[in-house]
Amino acid sequence: MIKISTSFIWMIVVSLNTNMGVAWHRFLAFPNIWFKREATGGTALGALQPMTSGGKPIDFTDPGDDDVFGVSQVEQFSWKGLLDFSTCTECGRCQSQCPAWNTGKPLSPKLLIMSLRDHAHAKAPYLLAGGGKTMEGDEKASEEQLAGVPAAALAEAERPLIGTAGPVSDSGFAMGGVIDPDVLWSCTTCGACVEQCPVDIEHIDHIVDMRRYQVMIESAFPSEAGTMLKNLEKKGNPWGLAKKQRLAWTKEVDFEVPVVGKDIEDLSEVEYLYWVGCAGALEDRAKKTTKAFAELLHIAGVKFAIMGGDEKCTGDSARRLGNEPLFQELGMENVMSLNAAFGEETDDDGKVTPESAKPKSAKKIVATCPHCLNTLGNEYPQLGGDYEVIHHTQLLQHLVDEGKLIPVTPVEGLITYHDPCYLGRHNKIYTPPREIIGKVPGLRNEEMHRHKERGFCCGAGGARMWMEERIGKRINNERVDEALSLNPDIVSTACPFCLVMLTDSVNGKKNDGTAKESIQVVDVAQLLLESVKTPADPAGDEENESAPEPEPVK
Repeated sequence: MIKISTSFIWMIVVSLNTNMGVAWHRFLAFPNIWFKREATGGTALGALQPMTSGGKPIDFTDPGDDDVFGVSQVEQFSWKGLLDFSTCTECGRCQSQCPAWNTGKPLSPKLLIMSLRDHAHAKAPYLLAGGGKTMEGDEKASEEQLAGVPAAALAEAERPLIGTAGPVSDSGFAMGGVIDPDVLWSCTTCGACVEQCPVDIEHIDHIVDMRRYQVMIESAFPSEAGTMLKNLEKKGNPWGLAKKQRLAWTKEVDFEVPVVGKDIEDLSEVEYLYWVGCAGALEDRAKKTTKAFAELLHIAGVKFAIMGGDEKCTGDSARRLGNEPLFQELGMENVMSLNAAFGEETDDDGKVTPESAKPKSAKKIVATCPHCLNTLGNEYPQLGGDYEVIHHTQLLQHLVDEGKLIPVTPVEGLITYHDPCYLGRHNKIYTPPREIIGKVPGLRNEEMHRHKERGFCCGAGGARMWMEERIGKRINNERVDEALSLNPDIVSTACPFCLVMLTDSVNGKKNDGTAKESIQVVDVAQLLLESVKTPADPAGDEENESAPEPEPVK
């Protein structure tokens, strides 16, 4: 009886006090899980949601006068966002897995959600009285409406959502921004917080919503990222290189790589479109993966083609930085090019005509970059492009299982594999790379402590690839330190961004003398190619060269 009475008293106290914070999760956890973003029951990873205003997607070609770009006030979050904030259990599982927090940066997913929750609750009396700001910054409510609002709520309403923290006022009210800019821009969108949250809080969606306002309205973002955006706008790739450079790697292989619109009319003549990606075509280290994968396809007899100069950046970095219009511009251009390459026709509105539409299974794309994989497969359907997209490790595993690629040459050494966030957590592809490594004779695989669902980020996601890392320890150094603790001969991965970040860190440690000179950082495709290609026998070659060709039988 005492327990029942205590429980009822506790529930009454909580229900009368909306500022009880963590106590509310006992009531809100179930509905928050029920109303999660993905109807399939999956976590809110993979695709980002389109920008909306008033619950409707924004048409950037003709935006409405009242459309709000991103989130600049806590009340502009969706009802699901506000539910997320109030549901937080403060367990700290997100914080314990966050690569930013674990390397001394100010971003804690837990503290971010708690700050938004506390700000929303403190501002609630002002909002309930009709308070709010117009797009010009004018007050919506009259003095009469705000007359009964507590001073604390009025003070909270004056705080910017994003801004550096200020001192406490003489009245004891917090001043300055709710979320510090360094918190907002430290996120790599790796998804560890979302993956670990027991009540399905969708941290990444809320962070990107705040970034969108900062980029599109305030133009307040790390300056070095501006170079990347300009290059995307002018050249269609983050490095700002000419589109003809996308074909340079094809001159470094000893077989023909067909280009759509140049060597073949459309993709009906091949089995796969190989989406090379910006890094795969333009970054020297990533080009090694591109050439290795293309050679493996050639050896296996798989017919494929590339888009060449018609391929543009998928817009992954632009979208995660917060520049949604640029993402949609790049995305629509790519979708139009892809649909045409697959032999589909479009109407005046850019939509595929019903009579020319092909099933998804007839539009196969393979990508070596998990970021391209994620954008093409999960986000381009939002723009009218529906394709069957797989990762190169999935196709290579299939070819090995079918016996079209046979690893025969031993590759001796201890190897550890790094899970790319956008391949693993965002797209649940963990097995194929490990299966390939397991088929290569001579390799001994040892997992890092943080792997698969709990894998640690390389630091390049969320457009962080294009920003300087000035606070705390570099994330790639943290990951490489974990790898080096196993004393491996090879660190392998399956993402060009990860390859660059891990290589940079390993090279730095070689220069410092903290890593052995012989350690390699390679893509899984490079390992497989090394094993598939039987080494030539020098003695046999000399014998073949000196021996005369046999005479044909007469």
